[in-house]
Amino acid sequence: MIRKSVCENGVIIESGAQDWQIFQQDARGVAAIALAGRWLTAAKHTTAQVLVRLIHEDRYDEVSLEHSWTQAETRPDGTWSLTLRNVPRGGLYRIETGLQLDGSVVEWITRGDMIHHIGVGDIWVITGQSNAAGYGKTPAADGPELGLHMFHADGSWKLAAHPLSDSSGSQYVANREGANGSHSPWLAFARKLRRELGHPIGLVPASLGGSPLAAWTRGVDGRLFENMLAYTGDGCGNRVRGVVWYQGESDTGPEARVLYRERFTKLVNDWRKVFRDPRLPVITVQLNRYVGEPYTTPTHPGWEFIRELQRQIPREIPGVYVISALDLGLSDGIHNDSNGNLTIGDRCAAVALGAVHGRHVKYLHPDLERVRRSGARRLDLVFANINTRLHFEDRIPEHFPFAVRDEGGAVPVKSWAIIRGNTFRIELERALRGQATVTGAPTACPPTVIPFDICGYRPMLGFTADVPAR
Repeated sequence: MIRKSVCENGVIIESGAQDWQIFQQDARGVAAIALAGRWLTAAKHTTAQVLVRLIHEDRYDEVSLEHSWTQAETRPDGTWSLTLRNVPRGGLYRIETGLQLDGSVVEWITRGDMIHHIGVGDIWVITGQSNAAGYGKTPAADGPELGLHMFHADGSWKLAAHPLSDSSGSQYVANREGANGSHSPWLAFARKLRRELGHPIGLVPASLGGSPLAAWTRGVDGRLFENMLAYTGDGCGNRVRGVVWYQGESDTGPEARVLYRERFTKLVNDWRKVFRDPRLPVITVQLNRYVGEPYTTPTHPGWEFIRELQRQIPREIPGVYVISALDLGLSDGIHNDSNGNLTIGDRCAAVALGAVHGRHVKYLHPDLERVRRSGARRLDLVFANINTRLHFEDRIPEHFPFAVRDEGGAVPVKSWAIIRGNTFRIELERALRGQATVTGAPTACPPTVIPFDICGYRPMLGFTADVPAR
């Protein structure tokens, strides 16, 4: 973004950095900031030299000797440029400039532009549909914080604040929301990362409510993918740490859902190409629930189908991860409430800490490993990722979190028990007839109480699996 100035004196910064900008660190934990602009003065002089330095915003000392007053390439045509190299992970920093005439002492050089509140850390791109954009309506304590910044739709970096989808002055109209957004998971996500890692976090919100996967898929539609690239190109030169993705509600229909695996796999590959990172981490959220249609409508099988794909894809593509949101509340018929968003942000941050940054934290959700027939009317559901034990207490039959179906329809459940800490045993009222399946968190609106790991209270991932013949 070009900076425009009406102060035609001294040093003008025209490109390279903005107030509040976060720069993506490289593998060495540093960033390079390429600055350029103009210089001018009405004062008589023999020599003119643009100087630049980098200081800590909160204590006014230089970041390092390398970043003390440094001579920029200063040209007779009134332009200048300088790349600040090895800017260390951290901040917030301030860039100061000045014009040194005839070798004057630096404390009295001619004024220059400044860039405030910049940092070096990690940038995460927010993608998906409305639950990524954020429509939590319930009150929640989740305010702004220095070191949590965002690239706003108006083309400028700002202190991050809800709603992240604010479209005031938008330069990227393809993902402009039709209604005002509200609370999303991502400020909580960034806050946890910053507090655990100790460096700033930048967010680039590129999601759009109601968007199908086709709108993100190059070669199909792809308009939101290209819009995202405009965002990240302008905001951070397409240098990012990772992507968060919450989407799928719009693809539960019979035509779209059968293409979901293929399209999402292509999307991940395209992200990794354009962001020049073959191992770019992608953190996804499995669908929560939808309460807008009765169980008799054809909507519900599609939600089960998409949840199962969202569970399978991380097994198939390294560097793709999934969290469960099945235990969280809603603000309306389909959007997570604000407290649920806080939990989603916390769980996604745990994935980033554990899987991306190698921290020793628990982040994997209980996940069906296999279905086993242990008797004529008995199924054992064996779960992976149990740190302590699988836990479930709800004895109300209507709240049972699994559905067993066969060629005769729904199979009634007689009783259940948790054995060996990781196995959910189901006793059936009758023997299975022909081909059978078992679904965890069935329908678009499954029970809100589902089995979870007692360590960390992480709920299981929804699933649909075939029951073996024997």
